[in-house]
Amino acid sequence: MKSLIRILLLLIPLISILPATAEFGWEQIKVVTFLTLNSLAGFLWLFWLGKSKNFKWSRIKLASLVFILVLLVSSIMGIDPMGSLLGKNPYFQGWILYAECFLFMLMVSTVEIPLMHWAYVLAGSSTLVSILAIKEAISLYLLNMTIPNYAGRVVSTFGQPNLYSGFILLTIPFWWYLLLSFWREAQPTDRIFTFGFYRPSASRMTLVGALIVVSAILISQSRASLLILGGLLLILLLSRIKHRISIIGLSVALILAAAVLSFKFGSGLIFQEIVQPRDQQWLIDNSPEKREYIWPIIGEFILQKPLFGHGLENLDLAFSKYEKFHGDRSPVYYGIKNLVIDRSHNYTLDLLFSSGIIGLVVWLGLILILFRQAKSKILLAGLVVYVIWIQFQIQSVVHLIYFWLLVGLIEQKPSIDKGL
Repeated sequence: MKSLIRILLLLIPLISILPATAEFGWEQIKVVTFLTLNSLAGFLWLFWLGKSKNFKWSRIKLASLVFILVLLVSSIMGIDPMGSLLGKNPYFQGWILYAECFLFMLMVSTVEIPLMHWAYVLAGSSTLVSILAIKEAISLYLLNMTIPNYAGRVVSTFGQPNLYSGFILLTIPFWWYLLLSFWREAQPTDRIFTFGFYRPSASRMTLVGALIVVSAILISQSRASLLILGGLLLILLLSRIKHRISIIGLSVALILAAAVLSFKFGSGLIFQEIVQPRDQQWLIDNSPEKREYIWPIIGEFILQKPLFGHGLENLDLAFSKYEKFHGDRSPVYYGIKNLVIDRSHNYTLDLLFSSGIIGLVVWLGLILILFRQAKSKILLAGLVVYVIWIQFQIQSVVHLIYFWLLVGLIEQKPSIDKGL
């Protein structure tokens, strides 16, 4: 029974490799598969739990439960209760999905699957996602073939370059864990996962896989993923080498040089995100899909219902009824009013909108508990990357599952990576 539950749980991160089909879209197929596998595992888990009685409430479990209950209350009291409970196209991230993620976390924390097994699953799935992205890049950029793309960028199995690159980015700490584990002496039982290869061969294979996933992030052209990846790799390298001060100084100098060049030549990230959107003619000629114009509008919605918010999956409804779109002649509003805005690209704002101050405070409390109780450096690194990334990008169901996996593993308190 317990072995079957473990197999079902280990299959769940593999939903990242599922592509869109004629019946289901990029997200829908992942959501349906997750709900099916997780519900089946949950049924078996409850039956096993009744016999083993291996369950105790902790601060992490209680904080997670309170967060789920707050989301339930805010969804029932929101603009569209049924849509908030069931979820809406295209992401289907209603309360039921969050409840299933909570169940997933409980199972992960109690069945005690080794951290190494999760690392293999995450590394394997991110490798397959990356290989497909590289294959699409060859077809699109070199062979000039007509394939599904997002504004000329490859989409892999997510339908959106920022989503697939974000998932790969979140697996980088686990790749680092595998590289260091293979480099050193490991337990003999781990050899069954390397198909009998000697340690040096396994280490080289893992390094090749890591280079593949990094290449896929570069191909995505996702600026948030690239910046976070650069910072993460720098930190990981600094943890293993000497002369850290020199490297830090060089990195800061390069960042400052890039900022100066961006302003001087009218190009680059800083110019495009800060300077260009302030030009009135640019606003007239372009659709200003910029956070600095969308976030203040969301802020007005938050002030309307500050305690429990408007409910999950309701941002698009609030935007469609925004009064200034119909009276203000600003070029900003003229462009934004024709957009479908269902995410703010900032999870903090999303939580404030959907569950109010109460929901955000509970979530921040959970994050604080996780940081304090994380005994594994790998899980701590994964949590840091996740928290930073969700402040700039939207989440697929795969990213939500990743977070609740971290919650379950931190609750499990693995110490397998001591000394890494």
